[in-house]
Amino acid sequence: VIQSAIVVDPELIKAILVKDFSSFHDRGIYNNPEVDPISGHLFALEGQAWRQLRMKLSPTFTSGKMKLMFETILGVADELRSYLDEKVGAGGSAEVMMKDVLNGFTVDVIGNCAFGLECNSLRSDKCQVREIGLQVFQQSKLQVLKTMFMMMFKGIATTFKMRSFPAAVENFFIDLVHNTVEQREKNNILRNDFMNLLIQLKNSEDPNARITMNEMAAQSFVFFLAGSETSSTAMVNCVYELAMNQEVQDKLRTEILRVCGKGNLTYESVNSVEYLNMVIDETLRKHPSVDFLMRTTSNDYPVPGSDLTIPRGTFVIVPTYALQHDPDHFPDPDRFDPERFNERNRAARHPFVYLPFGEGPRNCIGMRFGLMQIRVGLIAMLREFRVRPSARTPVPLKLDLKSNMPMPEGGVPLLLERI
Repeated sequence: VIQSAIVVDPELIKAILVKDFSSFHDRGIYNNPEVDPISGHLFALEGQAWRQLRMKLSPTFTSGKMKLMFETILGVADELRSYLDEKVGAGGSAEVMMKDVLNGFTVDVIGNCAFGLECNSLRSDKCQVREIGLQVFQQSKLQVLKTMFMMMFKGIATTFKMRSFPAAVENFFIDLVHNTVEQREKNNILRNDFMNLLIQLKNSEDPNARITMNEMAAQSFVFFLAGSETSSTAMVNCVYELAMNQEVQDKLRTEILRVCGKGNLTYESVNSVEYLNMVIDETLRKHPSVDFLMRTTSNDYPVPGSDLTIPRGTFVIVPTYALQHDPDHFPDPDRFDPERFNERNRAARHPFVYLPFGEGPRNCIGMRFGLMQIRVGLIAMLREFRVRPSARTPVPLKLDLKSNMPMPEGGVPLLLERI
């Protein structure tokens, strides 16, 4: 019997994710690194294996390390601005398929920052990294059922040496990491990117800090997936909402120009546009990257203040989408209103009803990086262009039911106007 519990009480959610984390440290996702190397990534690992890897990787995602990658992201953002300028052309406006464009932007960012690759996926539809990403996210119904089976019956899946992803995906990332490491070490190439940080861990003088080549491949795999698809989807949803809410777009552009001007962006200025942070927060509230968080109980857990006990092995589900659309927490939840995240409104609300990156020790380790590329990309676009709905813009957005994460259906056509 598969047992599950859906938790909506904010204090109990806080206990599960933070205070009593020791009873809920695993996500219950299938992983078997010995036969399925790229399943050994931080998102899926459990227990001591997760704890050790998190400790090794945490220094890789500090604000100082993010700052090292900032210039690389700026370069890709400038390419985005140039590409959009060409699209708009002499006429000053054009319809743009935002989903394709912004996915190209984030793939190019991740390609550069993770592997040192010039993917050029903004201008070419033959980027192999991007094609591999589509294989992962556009799963068949059979693959979805297989994933669910492996999660619910991990023992059977392990016995039969089942794999999380097709061999082509696994081989691509393992070969890419091996070739990149070999080239860099042979030619003494140093770059301010994620791969360089992983190589430093691989070659660490401290044996407890070292990671293997397969561990490098698994982390590169999940960094690519999380950094490209979730970030581009967040950007598409944000730009869509700005097109539908011109007064919000006007206020945001005014704030961007006040803080950043029209000159070169700095790490500090990008992080200082407070209204941009509010707009992104409201986007992630209305359109969360995941519909729910999941944990499994490692022991029988007495629910505080009640006579209930959650049995060991139960799947505990925190329904982020439902929480973030609950009118008790967010009145008129379908309305796009960044003021929900001003200082006063944020302080008046329980913090555990808004969980776009999870919370506690198993929160999203790449949150800083994801937000950095989203901010830079949006600023690069909005300083130069106004975005409006076109005649073909869907109202409201529909979800792509073929995807294994919440993302808009179709290309999301929007009208771009040069300012």
